[in-house]
Amino acid sequence: MPSFCPRVKFVHMIRFFIIIAIFTLLWTGSASAGESAGLERKVQTTFHADLASQVNPEGLQLFVGGYRRWISGMDQELGTPSSYLQTGMGLGASPAYTKAAIHGEWMPAVFAKVRLEYDFYRFFGDFGALLSFTSADSPFGRREVKAKEGQEESAWGRRVLLQPTLYAKAGPVIISNQTDLAYYRFSGNGPYFLDWEYDTLLKDGDSVIANRTQFLLKPWKRGQEAMLLVGPYYEVTRAHDADLTRQRLGGVLYWVPADKLGSVDRPRIYSQLGVNLQDRNRDNEMFFTIGVGFDYDL
Repeated sequence: MPSFCPRVKFVHMIRFFIIIAIFTLLWTGSASAGESAGLERKVQTTFHADLASQVNPEGLQLFVGGYRRWISGMDQELGTPSSYLQTGMGLGASPAYTKAAIHGEWMPAVFAKVRLEYDFYRFFGDFGALLSFTSADSPFGRREVKAKEGQEESAWGRRVLLQPTLYAKAGPVIISNQTDLAYYRFSGNGPYFLDWEYDTLLKDGDSVIANRTQFLLKPWKRGQEAMLLVGPYYEVTRAHDADLTRQRLGGVLYWVPADKLGSVDRPRIYSQLGVNLQDRNRDNEMFFTIGVGFDYDL
């Protein structure tokens, strides 16, 4: 049975912090050079909180965190940073598990950004996590998860995530393409585990590729950051060792009603509604997610 060595976990986390520290030092140095050349730069510290729920499969998670961002350019039309370096951390909690995360993010230009993240999970052994399955052919739909009630394992998990995102604009349409390249480790019995974030089976040491494309319109905007974004999106997810593919098609809504509401910044409501085009357990079934959140700038 695979297990985690505390020293190995510590070494991986130290390596990640070193990478983030190197990027931060390099950026700080370039920021100083830019300031001497007369360029405007800004350092922003933000805390954020989000509560999201989903149906089919059912889920609920609260995530709180913060980041420090070194901004070197602004897009005047969009009112958003066009170039920055960011580091941050967060904590997610659901009835089934908790997740601690650290990340580094770099946007070299307004059309591209890349994020490197390390997530550390603790599964409580309840509410369907962490469940083991005998093979990649095992069904893992609502009925099968219900039948395994009481067999959940208290275990650990970790994920390394590389997430590049590309942006483009065609007339009034904003196009966003995001790819998740994720690597997982688990300490449960296995050999396959049910991962709730991508709703798929994974082996210990398995990898996931997920790609989502959004075509968004901005029918309403007020102030600097208050806006409404709506449009269709397509998503495909593939677990490598389990040889499982899922395809989804739906619509997305993202609404920031005000730049500031009381003492919080950028209050938001976001939602997805769609259908599973290809899914072993949920072919042609609808799914729905909704979330609320806000930021607090220091």
